[in-house]
Amino acid sequence: MRAYLNDNEVGINHVQKEKLLQRLDELEGVKERRIEKRFLDVFFQKKPCIDNGFKSFDYEKFYAAVLFFANKCEGLLKVKLLKLLNYSDMIFYKENGVSITGTRYIHLPFGPVPEYYDVLFGMMEAQNIISININFVNGYEKHYVTPVTHDFISILSHEEMDVMTRVYDRFVNFGSAEISNYSHEEVGYKETAQGEIISYDYAKDIMLERV
Repeated sequence: MRAYLNDNEVGINHVQKEKLLQRLDELEGVKERRIEKRFLDVFFQKKPCIDNGFKSFDYEKFYAAVLFFANKCEGLLKVKLLKLLNYSDMIFYKENGVSITGTRYIHLPFGPVPEYYDVLFGMMEAQNIISININFVNGYEKHYVTPVTHDFISILSHEEMDVMTRVYDRFVNFGSAEISNYSHEEVGYKETAQGEIISYDYAKDIMLERV
């Protein structure tokens, strides 16, 4: 229809044509959101359970949490961000009985990470929410997460941002390796194997300050 309106002389005036083109824009946006929802439904657990902190996965909350940390920390490395998200969800669950984002976290060699995090970051890049820049330092890849937008405050509650602020303040001086090693000492990480889901049941054992 768009091609027809643009490429052919039709029996409508300019105003009518512009209205039709505007309506096409709206319909394409609806279709895109439906495709995105189906895509997320395929990958992520919808039923609230202990594995997702008794909350269905919430993509908006997830990208808002990413933006919260990316806007707060200049030069944020992806490895550190993944740990900040984990601690935020776990601490919020510990204190409120529900997670912030509904994300499931997986045991990987460099610590707990959100399930399908690369898929989620790819979506956020495609939607101009974040950009990920790769630098090579001494033969190692460093992935920097940079915010493209600042639109996250309206999505997160004051209680959620309070927990994330406490998590950020706790690890503000930690590098990626340091926070990764720190996360390896959590009970939930120690008692799960490579590739297993780290249940939110282990949130009760997490303390931001250790003796």
